[in-house]
Amino acid sequence: MKLPDNTPMAIISALAAILLSLACGCAKITVILDCDGTHGNSYPQDTSGTLGNNLVNFHASVESMDMTKSMSPIPANTRVTIYAFHGSTSDATSTAPMARGIYVAQQAGTLSGTNGYKMQLSNGTFDFYAVSINSTDPAPTFSNGILPSAKNGIDYLWWGTDNYDVNGAQVTVPIVLNHSATQVSFEIDAGDGMVLQEIVSATISVPKEGASMNLSNGIIEPATEYASQPAKMGINGMRLQYTMLPLKTDTPMSLELSIKLNYDPTPRSYKVEVPVPDGELDAGKSYRFKAIINADNITFPEVGITDWVDVDETGNPLYPH
Repeated sequence: MKLPDNTPMAIISALAAILLSLACGCAKITVILDCDGTHGNSYPQDTSGTLGNNLVNFHASVESMDMTKSMSPIPANTRVTIYAFHGSTSDATSTAPMARGIYVAQQAGTLSGTNGYKMQLSNGTFDFYAVSINSTDPAPTFSNGILPSAKNGIDYLWWGTDNYDVNGAQVTVPIVLNHSATQVSFEIDAGDGMVLQEIVSATISVPKEGASMNLSNGIIEPATEYASQPAKMGINGMRLQYTMLPLKTDTPMSLELSIKLNYDPTPRSYKVEVPVPDGELDAGKSYRFKAIINADNITFPEVGITDWVDVDETGNPLYPH
């Protein structure tokens, strides 16, 4: 059979899998394609293993604050990948999942499978895990339960539950996603006799990349040293923000600012060492520093743990998200 030259690669791969199953006779292969027009790519949804007739639905919220554990529905259009493994199995994530689906958040936290995907399982207990990067992009794929190298600038979200009982024609599983990365933000204020006009640029020291993320618990092991290059911070008015990997070190972060002040058209540059609170930037926490710009230095009178920064007080997003 000859296919047209412009046949998408995803369709070619699917046809190859079907032909292989016919040749093997006894093999059963289900191929479901998740073609995302926005990204122009094909994301396969795994439906291998013993499936059933029980429809499993999901509803997602995000834990927004470390102190009060308050929750809010996941933002609309956020993508979430959900894995299902056999329950009552030690180290289940090291095996192939029974099912894996890519979902998109609708209003009020309802998750809908892309391109009509529906997770259907047999009666029994299952371990469920969900991952997201809190954006419209799909989460990275885990191999044998491990994401080999997590990156700075990404808001990793994770949730998991063990031995969830699926025993009914239709089951809705609540998901509460937690932040696996950490975050720093700065509120910039003027010192005596200073007039702040505009932050032109800002960079911050970031943890060295290379730590893995574990699907079974969502943990990204903290780095103990900094990367060789700083990262650009998100700027919104006089606020700065950056989402990074967890960090454990007594070495201060380096913050570099270029800022226009006192009506001088030439920006002034500052470089300051920022102490790491208690020697650790812990996963799931957002650290807010108050910074005072003086004529010759920057001081940090206070730092606290606050809500995760997705938007500022006026509703404008802070980037990178």
